[in-house]
Amino acid sequence: MNVESPSGAVFRGALTPRYTDQDTWRHVNNSRAYQLHIEARMQALVNRFGPDAWFSDAERLRPLRAITQFREMSFYGSDIQFVVTLMGASRDQVQLRTELHQNDQLVGIQDVWLGAFLDHERVALPQAMFSSFRNDVDANPAAMPDEGYRQFAEDFSHFPVHRELTPRYADMDADSQRSEAALARYMEQARFGTLQNVDIGNLGLLIAAMDITYLHFRPSSTPVELVTGVSHIGNTSFHLTGGAKSRHGVHAIANSVMVVVDLDTNRPAPITDNIRSQLEKLRL
Repeated sequence: MNVESPSGAVFRGALTPRYTDQDTWRHVNNSRAYQLHIEARMQALVNRFGPDAWFSDAERLRPLRAITQFREMSFYGSDIQFVVTLMGASRDQVQLRTELHQNDQLVGIQDVWLGAFLDHERVALPQAMFSSFRNDVDANPAAMPDEGYRQFAEDFSHFPVHRELTPRYADMDADSQRSEAALARYMEQARFGTLQNVDIGNLGLLIAAMDITYLHFRPSSTPVELVTGVSHIGNTSFHLTGGAKSRHGVHAIANSVMVVVDLDTNRPAPITDNIRSQLEKLRL
């Protein structure tokens, strides 16, 4: 791995996709692509604050909201160059943007708003952390876009599809908290639980964007309830909204934009009447 020194608010480096990052479509799986954003972001924070930046012994930055755009498919066999840009910081949160490039092509963008957590509770950014960010960018984070999907977190009974998931030891991070990566995988599993009920014929499906709101990271060995439903149907795409809840309450809720594609051209294809009829039965 060849990581360059930071220059002000910008940090650059390279990551190598692993063979196990591929999915059944033979490209990097979307949840693994999400993890590349996490790795790039963590390397930037470690470079800024030192090798203990990822420890939760003191305040630790964790995501409040992550909006990820999957611009193009990425593949095993070529390094991915990343750029992490500091967008703004306040006493309450910091905003970073990560871009992933493979073979000179932009394959993904993520905007993430991070808050400080200590002993599972949200706290203000420590003064030294806030000062470090503001020394490079004298700006507040952008306002988070209206996340209308969060309303569905209030009552999971409205979701048409429910699944139970048994938490695994691997779902915890090095600080024994539910990891961001695990919660993103939960959202993927929730989507899969819905898409199992949809016959798309000889067409394909790609995820174009995923917007996750994180509510807490507390671990639990009790089962996790995964829910999903269709919240919007367009001409070539539809939205899946889903969430994960345990005994501590809702862990996360997400909105995913799914695009129907022609497998021969890999271009968006109209949603057929048959697919639309099936999706309507899964409406929130």
